Amino acid sequence: MERSSNTSTRNQLVDGLRSLAVLAMIVYHFAWDLGFFNIVDPVVVNTGAWKNFAVSIGSSFLFISGISFWLATRSGINFKKFIFRLSILVSAALLVSLGTYQANPNTFVFFGILHLLSACTFLGLIIYKFPSFIILFLGIIILLSEPYLVSEIFEPKYLAWTGLYSEATGSVDFYGFFPWSSAYIFGLGFAKVLFGNNDRKIFKKRFSINNNQFNGVFLKIFFWSGRNSLLIYLIHQPILIAIIYLYLNYF
Repeated sequence: MERSSNTSTRNQLVDGLRSLAVLAMIVYHFAWDLGFFNIVDPVVVNTGAWKNFAVSIGSSFLFISGISFWLATRSGINFKKFIFRLSILVSAALLVSLGTYQANPNTFVFFGILHLLSACTFLGLIIYKFPSFIILFLGIIILLSEPYLVSEIFEPKYLAWTGLYSEATGSVDFYGFFPWSSAYIFGLGFAKVLFGNNDRKIFKKRFSINNNQFNGVFLKIFFWSGRNSLLIYLIHQPILIAIIYLYLNYF
């Protein structure tokens, strides 16, 4: 069945937003890699404005993923496709854990953004039918309650994924459920308010796009990156590190 122009426009908008987040992620990780190889001061790229930049990127990915969840499930869930996509996401998270463990067991990624997205997907399955105000209120609770929930109960390292572990995790990429899942929940609630169960007329009027404008190679790549952000996430770091390594050793 051919997609409606409004559906195509909506998906293209989400792909575009995700593409911008992918571009920002590559920029930040390149800067982080330069710090890792001591080409620039590693403290600079892990604090201050660069740290805030990283936080904004992670939050953006989670927020957009929450929007995507609602757009994909609001008319009903195709559980065959749902399980297939979730299995890919979980497999990718495990691949990141295994790869980083091989690189350094002391700093490996045991609950990074892909692990959190997997957990949030299960959470979304539970809450997506709730009224939007309840979903948004849940996001606020998770965002604000973290400092008040930290206790000795969560001291065992295997509970660090909750985000309520008071010690440093040592992981190079850590997204605790508290408070990071709030960004995903806000995206889900926001999408439910904005789009509801039917496309809004305002969306069609304001974001209608003539596809003939998007035949350029650059824009095709741009939107492709939004549709394939998981693949780019998995391969971009090895490519960046290889480029820096070659530069340091052969140029």
